[in-house]
Amino acid sequence: MTDTPENGPVIPRVQPIVELFTGGAQALWATTYTMDLALFNEFLLARLGEPPLNIAVLADHRRLTTSLSRIPAERADTLAPVNRRWLLRGVRISGAFHPKSYLAVTGARATLLVGSGNLLAGGLDDGREAFTTFRSGTPVGDAAIAAWRSWMRRLVGIVGDTTLAARFQHLEGQIPSPAVATQHVPSPLLHNLDTPIADQLAAVVAESGARVNELWLAAPFYDANAVAVGALLDMLKPEKVNLFVTGSTSVNGERLAERLAASGAGVSVAAYEPDQFVHAKLIGILAGPRAWLVSGSANLSSAALRLTHATQGNIELAVLAPLEADEVRVAFVPPGTTVREHSLRALTSLSFRTHPEPESPTVQLVTATALPDGRIEITTEPPWSDDWLLDDLTCRQPLTVGDNGRALTAGPLEGRLVQLLDADKQVLSNRVIVDDPAALAATLIKNSARSGGDIPPELHGADLDTPLGRALIRLHRNLTMDVSELATTTGTAAEARGEHGEQTDDDLWDRLEREQLARDPRASVYNRVWRRHTLDGAEPLVELLEALRARTPATASPHAHSLLAQLLDRTHEQPDHGQHRPPRSWKPSTRIRVRARNVLRRWAAAQTDPRLVWVDPFAPAGNFAVMTITLAHLRLDQARHPERAELTDDDLDEIWQLWLRPFVGTGQGDGWLDQLDEPTRTQVLNRLPAWLPETVAALCWLVIQPGSDRRERVVAVKPVLAAALAHGLLDPTETTSHYLSAITRQNITCDVADDQLLAAIDFIDDDLWCARTAEEFGLDELRLAASPGVTAVQLRLDVRGITTPFIDARVPRLVVAARHYRRCDGVVLIAADCGWRLAFVTDETIAYLPGVGETLAESARPLTRGALEELCAAGGVLADLFPAEYATTL
Repeated sequence: MTDTPENGPVIPRVQPIVELFTGGAQALWATTYTMDLALFNEFLLARLGEPPLNIAVLADHRRLTTSLSRIPAERADTLAPVNRRWLLRGVRISGAFHPKSYLAVTGARATLLVGSGNLLAGGLDDGREAFTTFRSGTPVGDAAIAAWRSWMRRLVGIVGDTTLAARFQHLEGQIPSPAVATQHVPSPLLHNLDTPIADQLAAVVAESGARVNELWLAAPFYDANAVAVGALLDMLKPEKVNLFVTGSTSVNGERLAERLAASGAGVSVAAYEPDQFVHAKLIGILAGPRAWLVSGSANLSSAALRLTHATQGNIELAVLAPLEADEVRVAFVPPGTTVREHSLRALTSLSFRTHPEPESPTVQLVTATALPDGRIEITTEPPWSDDWLLDDLTCRQPLTVGDNGRALTAGPLEGRLVQLLDADKQVLSNRVIVDDPAALAATLIKNSARSGGDIPPELHGADLDTPLGRALIRLHRNLTMDVSELATTTGTAAEARGEHGEQTDDDLWDRLEREQLARDPRASVYNRVWRRHTLDGAEPLVELLEALRARTPATASPHAHSLLAQLLDRTHEQPDHGQHRPPRSWKPSTRIRVRARNVLRRWAAAQTDPRLVWVDPFAPAGNFAVMTITLAHLRLDQARHPERAELTDDDLDEIWQLWLRPFVGTGQGDGWLDQLDEPTRTQVLNRLPAWLPETVAALCWLVIQPGSDRRERVVAVKPVLAAALAHGLLDPTETTSHYLSAITRQNITCDVADDQLLAAIDFIDDDLWCARTAEEFGLDELRLAASPGVTAVQLRLDVRGITTPFIDARVPRLVVAARHYRRCDGVVLIAADCGWRLAFVTDETIAYLPGVGETLAESARPLTRGALEELCAAGGVLADLFPAEYATTL
């Protein structure tokens, strides 16, 4: 075993158990071909500390299957820690999963060992292995650990298991950041996921420009006919070859001797004494003044050196270390070992020993997961059959389909080791160890904490003393307002999608994030909100409203009338003789106002995050409904008690628009509702609580109510009002009237509210609209001009600041905005500064004239109703609607 510190010299004797298995460890990840489960569970695990502790082992699937098949039923309980305290996964590939690597994280330090030793007593505690040690905090150590991390991320993708992926995400947060930048420090690690190791080695030597003087080789296993050695000889063309063997070296010695002789190199053969199995795999290259040592898991076989994972080779991991020539020579003699010279002819005594793999079972049992009720959920390849049984070596249960469509047992099973049986109780599959998700999750944390934290990050503990702070915290704890707050989606998700350029399995990380978000305990609240025809769903909302008032729940039935009406009832001023007043008066100038606005703005922006629907398919709609009634309460409380209100009318109007706009859109296909297909949108609208449209109408009327700057306010909100009306979410009722009257202290009838909302939707102020739209779209000028006199065209726009309308995404958005503003169909755009013209009329082709005297171009097909809105929603340009040949000419 060797240890290569930063300054390069080889130091004999690395002690992996001492290095890796310490009480201060926070993480230990290993890759191995085979392992001793009893050694790990009964000895090595005991050397590690208590949780939080992230342990995962990846092993060759065939070796693991063979090991588990030999465990008798009476010994199955010895597997109790597996997939409870630590995670074990078999890697299923066409070749062998053969790398030996061990990463331990202790405090602010990470240690990586890469070598030839498996997770066995002999592999970790025997001198006939070779390991290289890398430590964080040094340039070469940080570079090696960064390379291992990227390699492991890809292995996790190959396994495709979300439990493993979740623990890897956690590991990435535990690995210390490099002390210095490692971009310019070459990684000493070689793997064969993309390029054969032999090719990478030959490329390094060729880059040096030096001729190979000596090639040193030692490994316990070769190809049957030494094909890989022959390839190395052809690539490197050494002047001399030094070969090290034992009596147990597995190779056709006659073929090996022939290949060495045919190379034309001088050959020296040495035998280790005592003649015992040496598992180290080494390639040494001396080329002029340069020398390299390759160590790690790769034997002198084609599967290890000449193939990649994609071409049916093994998965291997090696270290390429630049050393001095004498250091390379010393590395080939293990501690306590000497060598004696052999003749080339003596190689003929060596023979190739085959190790045939056991026949694979008909069915692959991929995972088995314990549910809280004791039943076991499984995944299989091929898909399960309803006449199969799951057997834990003591009892067996038939399979059924769960709510999520996956197979699970009809009743509980207690055993740790399970396999599938057919209807005749014959074994169908391999065995797997059952996962215990709750126990595994507990190993990563000291104390359980609510998903997303107790309070939003913007708020402070002192905010619990304010009604508004309590309301926001209650919302945060009951609903998923921003998925980016969740620990499952922070930090490594972006990296897992290839932020650093490595290949990744995006589907795995999406599945992991979906599963983690769906397990958020707050997801269950949404089912309680989704009741339209009764007010059963109001229960969590009533709880939130009571939190706003810091009062005990009212005794009146929550089913008596609409939630907005309940709001009015519950906020009638009742003398309380100071018993329920907040401990101090809070004014709008206090800091809670700034922090609360920041929280509500961030939450509003987060509603367009596509991951939010992974918590609940209709979570954005549930959040919108809850926020609507919350803002309605805050507005009413502000009107009733201005001396203690934390947010102003302007604050609440602004926040309401920030929530309404992304939900209903602006008529350009840009709302969350617009992105749904028609059946789903209908389902959402039908399930929205019945009190929502009357509450939306109340908050919208408050935005456009008579007062200063009303024209500007109406023009700004007009497209959103129209979109809300189109979606059936703008419906004033008598309750709306009572609510508005209570706030304004005026008699606002239902008819007045309805008329003023419709008037705002129909409101026309061309100069103001042009000014606001030009600013929004970044135009030099925008004017509404007289209609050109064509019957089908009702609106003409003169525009400055768009020179390439064919590929400018602002053009379709501008046309849609104009059509919605004037509620018309036919629009002509004319460039006042460069002469192009565009005509848009539904059911006719779009006409484009690049300039005076130019050839008229027409869209590939007539403009259908809604086509421009769809184009806007997709971020498209007009070129998408025209024949392809125009793309290079217009």
